[in-house]
Amino acid sequence: MIHEIVLAIIQGITEFLPISSSGHLALVSNIISEPNLFFMIAMHFASLLAILIYLRKDINRLFKFKRKSNWNWYKTIIIGIIPAGLVGYFFSGWIKIAINNYALIGTGFLFTTVILFSSKLKKGKKEKISLLDSFLIGISQIFALFPGVSRSGTTTSTGILRKINPEVAGKFSFLIFIPLMIGAILHQMTEFYINIEIVISFIVCFFVSLASLNLFFKTLKSGKFWLFGIWTALMAIISYLFYLF
Repeated sequence: MIHEIVLAIIQGITEFLPISSSGHLALVSNIISEPNLFFMIAMHFASLLAILIYLRKDINRLFKFKRKSNWNWYKTIIIGIIPAGLVGYFFSGWIKIAINNYALIGTGFLFTTVILFSSKLKKGKKEKISLLDSFLIGISQIFALFPGVSRSGTTTSTGILRKINPEVAGKFSFLIFIPLMIGAILHQMTEFYINIEIVISFIVCFFVSLASLNLFFKTLKSGKFWLFGIWTALMAIISYLFYLF
C-alpha cells in the first residue's frame, strides 16, 4: 500500500510540473517495485480527471462550435497533437529501451533543464497561437516521449520562446496533451479491477494533481517558471550517478 501511495504522489506532482513524470518514475522504480500496468493507467486517469476539471472552462468553451474564434484553436490543437502522436505510435519500442538507461534519463533531465532556463530569455505577450507556433510546439512534444524530458516544460517553454503569453502557452500545452493521454490510456488498457490500493491511490493522485496544476500556473504567472530547471539539473546529476554506480 505504501509503495502505491508513494508512486501516486510522485505521479500527481510530476505529471504536470515541468520536471518529467517518466524520469522520476523510472528512477523510483529502481528503488521500489513498480506496480502493474493497470495501476499506472489508473494513476494517469486520475491526473487526466484533474486536468479536465481544472481546465473545465476552457474545455467547455471549445465545445461551442459556432464560435468562429474556436476554429483557430481546433486547427492548432490538431497540428500540435500529430507529431508526438505519430512518433509515439510507430517508435514506442525505442522509447521503452530508453526507460532502462539511466544515462539517457539523465540526458533527458539535462535537456529539460536547458529549455526551462531558456524560457527566461523571452517575455511573451501573444494571445493567439499561430499554425507555425502549434507545429513547433508539437515537434517539441516529441522529445517529451523520452524519460527525463518534461512534456509540460518543453512545450510551454517552446511557446514562451515563440513569444506567446506564458499562461496561454501553458493552457495550450495541456489542451494538446489531453487527447494524447486519452489515447495512451485506451491503447494500454488490457485489464480492469478495483481494490482498496487502487481507490486510495487514485484519490491521492487526483488531489495531488490538482495542487500541482495550481502551482504550475501560479509559477507561470509569477515569471519564475525557469526555477524548476534547478530541480531537473539535480535529477540529471542523480541519474548519471545511478548510471555510474
